[in-house]
Amino acid sequence: MTGRDWRNDNFNTEALASVFGERFDRLMTVEVRPVDGGLPPGIVVRLYEICRRYHGEPLSTLAARRLAEVVGEGDAVLIVTGFGLPPNLPCGETDGPPGAAVLARALAKGLGAHAVLVTEEAHLAPVAATGNLLGKTLDGRGSITVESFPVGIDAGRLAAAALVAKHRPAAVIFVERPGPNAEGYFHGIRGDCGSPEGVGHLYLLADAARGQGVLTIGIGDGGNEVGFGAVRRQIADSLPLAGRCLNGCPSGVVTAIATDIMVSASVSNWGAYAVAAALAVLRRQPALLHTPELERELIATSVAAGARDGATFAADLLVDGIDCTGHTSFVGLLRSIVSTCVVP
Repeated sequence: MTGRDWRNDNFNTEALASVFGERFDRLMTVEVRPVDGGLPPGIVVRLYEICRRYHGEPLSTLAARRLAEVVGEGDAVLIVTGFGLPPNLPCGETDGPPGAAVLARALAKGLGAHAVLVTEEAHLAPVAATGNLLGKTLDGRGSITVESFPVGIDAGRLAAAALVAKHRPAAVIFVERPGPNAEGYFHGIRGDCGSPEGVGHLYLLADAARGQGVLTIGIGDGGNEVGFGAVRRQIADSLPLAGRCLNGCPSGVVTAIATDIMVSASVSNWGAYAVAAALAVLRRQPALLHTPELERELIATSVAAGARDGATFAADLLVDGIDCTGHTSFVGLLRSIVSTCVVP
């Protein structure tokens, strides 16, 4: 790198993004979860390495590059999020809605996209609140709207087909959204098993998108989220007790639903933020990444709308058991990395 100006517009932008993608990926896989927070420690790097071997390049910049290739001015992008069931997480958790909103903002500001946040009715309030918050920061380019998705598989099939037909998306992205295992059951990373009857089958949007040749991206942190299906055997081998389901499902907690690209991070929000940072490098627009101040406001807004921490189930400013300072610091570090290669 001696003698090269990494911020010179003549330097190959994709090569630059790949170099910095290594930095974004390393940062998004720092394991900060409390060891007594109910979430299994020691799996973050293992899961990332499985996905990295599968794709062969930095995950954050791979996702950003493909999005920049397929999303044009005015194109719709469906961003699906929301995780959790009553009684512990009746409106979903704080991991997911902020990441989906930040990625929606980056796609709108950077590519002129119409970002559509999609979730089921029970999770609508936190998703709409975070989306509306960042929708006010678009400076007239692109847009962010919200769509509700019904519960039940039959209604889900109709809704998925209707949403894809309505929006004709250039991409469909899942941020911390559970996908069913091979037996059709949804799981938490602890092995708890949820009935498929009372949840929204939003993973069907991946099937509908693939049927139209649309890019699909999954962003997750435990193997039970939409996207990990392509490497489910390797993921299961890396989880405690091989990802055993507490109710005895033979295939365990790992989802069977695959996406074209899988971004595995320590916290799903962080994976979405890393993709936004990579897009900021590709577009030479550092403002595509939000600020630490906005990060705090996003978490507070999601909690005020009913979201709870997924590790403790508390209605506090926590995401996956990590306090708000940890998340604002993460965003600050991402912005520092972007600033070393992009001139504001």
